[in-house]
Amino acid sequence: MLMKLLTSTAYIAHRVYPAIRIWSSRFKSPLFNALSQLTGVQCIRVNPRWNRRSFTTHSTPASEKFIERIYDNIEKIPDHVIKVIEEELTKLEQSEEDRFSFDDDDSHGYLDWLTRLPWGNISAENFDVLRAEKILDEEHYGLSDVKERILEFIAVAGLRGTSQGKIICLSGPPGVGKTSIGRSIARALDRKFFRFSVGGLSDVDEIKGHCRVYRGAMPGKMVQCLKSVGTENPLVLIDEIDKLGSGYEGDPASALLEVMDPEQNATFLDHYLNFTIDLSKVLFVCTANAIPLLDRMEVISIAGYVTDEKMHIARHSLVKKTCRDCGIKPEQVDVSDAALRSLIENYCREPGVRNLQNHIDKIYRKIALKLVRHKQTEKIYREIALTLKSQGASKEAPAVSAEDTKILAKTDLRSPKTSAEGSTVLKAKSATDDTTDSKTDQSKEVAEKVIIDESNLEDYVGKKVFREEKIYEQTPVGVVMGLAWTSMGGSTLYIETTFVEEGKGKGKGKGGLDVMTGQLGDVMKESAQIAYTFATRFLLEKKPKNLFFANSKLHLHVPSGATPKDGPSAGCTMITSFLSLAMKRPVRKDLAMTGEVTLTGRILPIGGVKEKTIAARRSQVKMIIFPEGNRSDFDELPENVKEGLHVHFADEYEQIFELAFGYE
Repeated sequence: MLMKLLTSTAYIAHRVYPAIRIWSSRFKSPLFNALSQLTGVQCIRVNPRWNRRSFTTHSTPASEKFIERIYDNIEKIPDHVIKVIEEELTKLEQSEEDRFSFDDDDSHGYLDWLTRLPWGNISAENFDVLRAEKILDEEHYGLSDVKERILEFIAVAGLRGTSQGKIICLSGPPGVGKTSIGRSIARALDRKFFRFSVGGLSDVDEIKGHCRVYRGAMPGKMVQCLKSVGTENPLVLIDEIDKLGSGYEGDPASALLEVMDPEQNATFLDHYLNFTIDLSKVLFVCTANAIPLLDRMEVISIAGYVTDEKMHIARHSLVKKTCRDCGIKPEQVDVSDAALRSLIENYCREPGVRNLQNHIDKIYRKIALKLVRHKQTEKIYREIALTLKSQGASKEAPAVSAEDTKILAKTDLRSPKTSAEGSTVLKAKSATDDTTDSKTDQSKEVAEKVIIDESNLEDYVGKKVFREEKIYEQTPVGVVMGLAWTSMGGSTLYIETTFVEEGKGKGKGKGGLDVMTGQLGDVMKESAQIAYTFATRFLLEKKPKNLFFANSKLHLHVPSGATPKDGPSAGCTMITSFLSLAMKRPVRKDLAMTGEVTLTGRILPIGGVKEKTIAARRSQVKMIIFPEGNRSDFDELPENVKEGLHVHFADEYEQIFELAFGYE
């Protein structure tokens, strides 16, 4: 009797409404669950906050699909969003009734975005500092100061209970691992990770979304991000933020400021959605080569890797990855430490390891070709041996095809030069048949290992890109070694001075700095003028009878001439070069210096201490002179960078003069 009553009730309900709604926010009625199973009538739980009249009329299959997506977390959706959804559902049903309406696709797409956003879905954060430290050490070698700063950030976030309100900017040259560090931070915090690059972006609509009046309109990147990751608190990595473009479409930097600024992003307006969404729970990490929006970002500088760190990364990460990607077994290749060091110092001096990875890939591609050729040649020899055996007593060798001859010639397994160079070592297996011809023995040879060392590295990567920077074993009169920061991390820089003509009398006004060459920028030319003025006064105080500057026209040159140079840090080097020429006395051997100089002889701090120190070590410099203001920068360097160097700090040029010329 009860079953007949349920079936009849379900039939009547199904005729009246395609879907029966249960007006409860917590549970589904067992009665309607039974009806659903018996008759197939769809039962949907609808929150009492929704307007009964409007939602009981939303009975089309399309509207039911959108309602089903959001009814589980309806309590978490803001009221203004619910109102928009109601309006769009009404539009959708009206457009379905009007077969000539063009609003159907627009409403479908708009409701799809509204119902797929992660309203109220927040992933739990993990502030375990020890776990984060383990993750950072597993994925990145070196960069101890960067890791320490990230751990400090996580510790503070753990005490506060949230990491909101901070914008981290990882600044450094290409290839130092900025993007991978951002991914490691997301993994340490258990946040979803989303990356998008804004390099060259010039359209504001890419960030703030397109207006819905246009066909094919899309939301902005942040709305796409939230839909993709499925949570309201992902870690968003904005790559190359310093390369934002600007065009007639607007200024993307200003739009991005609204996205990231903690004071504004709680009410971020997307033009496509046409209502505000909350981005305050998103953790933003940016990467840049230069540093934009400095006042709103917490900058973590990544200077790059020294040679020893690159060696470790190459040995334990890059080589293994490349070997696996090329399908080569580790025991088939041996790359010596000397070859890796030569590859780093003569081909890949960049602060990052991206170019180093490309060169290792190049080496392993050539090794793969050599191994495949050897395998094919071995197969040819085996076929020849089998043919000889099948011929029995016949001693006449079979004819070898032209194609096989080419392969044999390219591989040249029998060449003793190949083994002597160390590029391929062949190990002969014992012959299975004593009566077999020597060609049969040749076919049994297998390539045991390909060895890459410093002697044959050029066969795989070509001629050296960088030559030795040290031009002079002992710098002559008028030449002093300086230190410069470059995009490659740092280099030595020689300052050369000579006189164009020298007066014979004691007349005044005949001297001066007449010529400056070497692609010098405006700042460096000003430094040269300051250096000349100070050197003239300094020499008159030290040696009043020396009238060299008064009577000589000088030419200053900074090799190499094709490379543009600028900056103030060569001031003390230029003064020393002028004085060396005037006194006809060379400076101390294996000395390098850097520092900006004022007209009164004060030595001002400079940048790039780490890079300049590495460049000095590469050129076998024993003594370095830094400004006193850079003492703390030098003390923070790793011990392996400072090892073996005698470093002096000066705040007056008088101290540099004594160090450069005060030797016997």
